[in-house]
Amino acid sequence: PVKLAARIILFLALAIVLVFAAFNSSLVSIDALFGELTLPLGVALVGFFALGSLAGALGLYLAVVLRLKRELRRSRASGS
Repeated sequence: PVKLAARIILFLALAIVLVFAAFNSSLVSIDALFGELTLPLGVALVGFFALGSLAGALGLYLAVVLRLKRELRRSRASGS
């Protein structure tokens, strides 16, 4: 039941994102170091939200998981 609920929530979130992107179809220009990119507003917002989410997940991994792994290694090395 939990996997089914998770899949339903994921499907609903994906549907909301697709509807959001479809309704925000006006073009925006993004100037970056490597050049200019023209995308629909919805695609740009969803894409940058996804990049921000990945950056946050990486930061969480580096801050929490690696520290816990280091503590576990020290604990095993000390024999306790």
